[in-house]
Amino acid sequence: MIKPWRFYLLYVLLGIAALYVHTRSEASVPVNKSLELFPRRFGSWTMTGEARFDERTLEVLKPSDYLSRSYQDQEGHRLSMYIGFHDGGPGSGPIHSPKQCLPGSGWTQLESQVHSVDVSGERVSYVSAVYQKEMQKQLFLYWFQVKDDILTNEYALKFAMVKNSFLWNRRDSAFIRLSLLIDQDEQKTLQVGEDFIRAFFPAINESLPD
Repeated sequence: MIKPWRFYLLYVLLGIAALYVHTRSEASVPVNKSLELFPRRFGSWTMTGEARFDERTLEVLKPSDYLSRSYQDQEGHRLSMYIGFHDGGPGSGPIHSPKQCLPGSGWTQLESQVHSVDVSGERVSYVSAVYQKEMQKQLFLYWFQVKDDILTNEYALKFAMVKNSFLWNRRDSAFIRLSLLIDQDEQKTLQVGEDFIRAFFPAINESLPD
């Protein structure tokens, strides 16, 4: 049986680490390539729309760079992609987890699993989550990237940021999310999302700092 004092010690250590990360001054880490230059066409996918957020939304999210686009493939499959990059500098805010943001917008989570997809020999892990709002169901695929790490939960994200802050004096991070409307077959919708990840993950890696 684990002694209670060990939990308290862990909480104290995590609290000290979090205080250290949020009070010290880290340098802003820029993207390798502006997200505005992200490919508008890749393989069978073509951009069909792009959104720019208003000041109120930007004040909440506080990304250093971002993109919000819609894409469609040659078979008519559609999805939306959001990439939010936070450079870790004074004006950069924290990543807002879908687990808090989506329920706050009226979405109810029905299920959530962690999957992975092979991209040129590299296993890319991601969260697959189904949410419903009234009669609409959507599939959200998302993950976090911190330096060379691909992460699928908020605790790992915080740990990676603390580690990078200690070792490299940086706490930049990125959030990548795809959203697809579930018309009929949920598994087919998932496969469409994975096809998109295979096509665009190299471009995502080229844009984000390592």
